[in-house]
Amino acid sequence: MIDKGAQISSDAVVAESAQVEAGAFIGEGCIIGENVRIGRNSIVEAYTEIGDNTVLSPNVHIGGAPQDIGFKNEATRLIIGKNCTIREFSTIHRASTKEDWVTEIGDNCYIMATSHIGHDCKVGNNVIITSFVGLSGHVSVGDNVVFGGMAGIHQFVKIGKGAMIGGFSRIAKDVPPFCLAEGNPAKIHGLNSVGLRRSGFKKEQLSSLKKVMKIFLNKEYLMDDAVNEIVKVADSAEVKEFAEFLKNSKRGVLRR
Repeated sequence: MIDKGAQISSDAVVAESAQVEAGAFIGEGCIIGENVRIGRNSIVEAYTEIGDNTVLSPNVHIGGAPQDIGFKNEATRLIIGKNCTIREFSTIHRASTKEDWVTEIGDNCYIMATSHIGHDCKVGNNVIITSFVGLSGHVSVGDNVVFGGMAGIHQFVKIGKGAMIGGFSRIAKDVPPFCLAEGNPAKIHGLNSVGLRRSGFKKEQLSSLKKVMKIFLNKEYLMDDAVNEIVKVADSAEVKEFAEFLKNSKRGVLRR
């Protein structure tokens, strides 16, 4: 399953069921799981682990050094989960040494053509990243997040679970879970109702979150006051998660 035109480092570990096409390169310290497919001319540069059933389209470049001027070629890592699809010309970088030395992508992610995920990012499960999206270094993304095309995410921003980021948006503050954020500069436009319904949210869960959203988007409340009011009506796990996200934000959160 390895084309004779592929190049593989002597210390890379490649599962027997993996397929590596002509012109592909797998560098030192890499681990390639079962049924992984690495397309023509794709590069898995170094110290990268790819989970079972993940597919790299032709001309993907992952596992390259972080774009960090303080980086000194340390053996930092990139871990990509199972059942992911990474399309043409996308780039995902290994971590810097400023956190835990790992950039991590969860399971079942779909990363469309020409997207970029920077060093030290943590991307959850079932995330969709549309073409030309850029995640700067140290960005954290929860499960079931969808990014519209050409969105740009500032470094150290956190995107909560189940959020939707509209196309062409500039995100410079944290986006709470379950929200729809859009614009330049971006604002919260309410719940990501369509995405939540598709994820199986019940009517009662949506109703509870809509009450919380009215409080959150009411600018008569300062943020701390809004959090206190939300805590008072925290009648579900989703609302509690929303409140905890607001409390723990370090960059500040987007509002209306």
